[in-house]
Amino acid sequence: MIKNSFYILIYFFSLNCFFTIYNAQQIAKWGDQGDGTYRNPIIAGDYSDPDVIRVGLDYYMVTSTLQLSPGVHILHSTDLVNWETIGAAFQDVSKLGPKFNWDLMDNYNNGVYAPTIRYHDEKFWIFVNCFMGEGFWMATAKDPKGPWEIRQIKDKNGKPLRTYKWTDPCPFWDNNGKAYLGTSKPGGTWFSYLFEMKPDGTQLLDADVDSMNVLNALLPYPYHGTVISPVFSSEGNKIYKVKSYYYLVHIEFLGKDKGSYILRSKNIYGTKADGSPGKPGDPGSYEKLKFGIEIPGQGSFIDTPDSNWYWIGQFNNISTDGRNTNLVPVKWIDDWPVPGVNIDSQKIGKMIWQTQKPIRSSCIIFPQGSDDFNEGQLNPQWQWNYQPRADKWSLTERKGFLRLYAFKPVVNDSFFKAGNTICQRYLRSDTVVATVKLDIRGLTEGQEAGFSNFNGGIDYANVGVVQNNFEKRIKYEENGKVGLTVVIPANTHNIWFRSTINYSGINTYAYSLDGVVFRNFGGSYQLKQGNFRGDNIGIYCFNNASKSGFIDVDWFHYKFKNN
Repeated sequence: MIKNSFYILIYFFSLNCFFTIYNAQQIAKWGDQGDGTYRNPIIAGDYSDPDVIRVGLDYYMVTSTLQLSPGVHILHSTDLVNWETIGAAFQDVSKLGPKFNWDLMDNYNNGVYAPTIRYHDEKFWIFVNCFMGEGFWMATAKDPKGPWEIRQIKDKNGKPLRTYKWTDPCPFWDNNGKAYLGTSKPGGTWFSYLFEMKPDGTQLLDADVDSMNVLNALLPYPYHGTVISPVFSSEGNKIYKVKSYYYLVHIEFLGKDKGSYILRSKNIYGTKADGSPGKPGDPGSYEKLKFGIEIPGQGSFIDTPDSNWYWIGQFNNISTDGRNTNLVPVKWIDDWPVPGVNIDSQKIGKMIWQTQKPIRSSCIIFPQGSDDFNEGQLNPQWQWNYQPRADKWSLTERKGFLRLYAFKPVVNDSFFKAGNTICQRYLRSDTVVATVKLDIRGLTEGQEAGFSNFNGGIDYANVGVVQNNFEKRIKYEENGKVGLTVVIPANTHNIWFRSTINYSGINTYAYSLDGVVFRNFGGSYQLKQGNFRGDNIGIYCFNNASKSGFIDVDWFHYKFKNN
């Protein structure tokens, strides 16, 4: 993932070939096709920078979540195709830094990037770097559903690693008891680095936080760790050991040789010309294999119990569904893991769009879905746009309803600065229909609440109900511009809103006053990506005039046709 605005233009030029290859093949069908095959993407939603592990017969995946809360959703699968959201590691992202909280909401295009999940020492570990000042973090748990213990990683001097512009970390524990962390620094010194780490993950032994926060400077060991890929624009770091080889994986976004790379050596720091192992600060060289832009990048290798291997990665199309998740078979050739099919003599494979599932299963599962709010806690498929106010929402004040209280946005009349917006990811399909039923009897003067489609802080469209001058109106709004309003009866108790989206990402809203007859409202809206994020479908509630009013969300129904 690119995080430095200086390189945004170059980055988008580099994506043209990714985008062309991807759009030529993606269709409305995705995931489990119900006939023993799957169709890429396996998740047609914004599950970017995927990382996957296997523990016994179970698979667990984490992806980027940026400003959303809880941070780092955890997904579970038994077949690598069907994924269920089971929890999240960072339940309160405001603990990472104040910009994540409801009273600032100032971390769009930043926040939680490219986490890695591992299973070691009979517990689960998640490592993540937050991009703009929050720095290096780790979380551990006995159960992937939680609870998770959160800790800030420290530098060699015991200082918290609150760094700027470091990202994409991956831990590795070797058989000799030593531990390492691979990570990158996008920007002026945009390379992949390898740090020595305490085995408990709490400290990097060759890191100095003050030196690491010096921009555009490549400092010597032991202040910055060891540069292992001296190629500008490398990130998406992963470290594996299979048999006698270490494999260091990354992606390069810029230059004529952009693509995904595997570095290989029998020594983690590479091998010197005389055959001796490289050392921290004095690395040797690695053999290198590139698998190119036709295969999805920024992902991870994973095996099955019967020793078959796969690569899970993303295409950088950054469309309405974001950078979604793809699964590609891997063939081992001369001790190299080569993703794709029809592999040529240069060990470069081709993308495959539909093939047999890795593991037989009969149940089709999706990571997002409907909710009747009948449980005492939120379904883990939900996320908030930033950390919400704990005292401004409830599942217990009215059993069977999600109550959202209204309060003033950080910036008056600004949707992207309004707390208490709860959402799910949009799953791009032939047709997506999301419907919500609201009880609006708690609506007060100045309050607005409704349904929204929004991306990572740039574009949105809303249909909602607003009360002003003791009059209730249905209102359509797009990026701050009100397109249409209509008065509804003052004694209206319930209102239904519906979002219908076609495969091209064209959304139309409708409302109903009886749950039976729906009236289209507000015209059409083209969903868009923004700040490297696809679309979210959300429910919002705020009040520009005062801290008063509430709505009760009765249910949210989410349907999509994809096979």
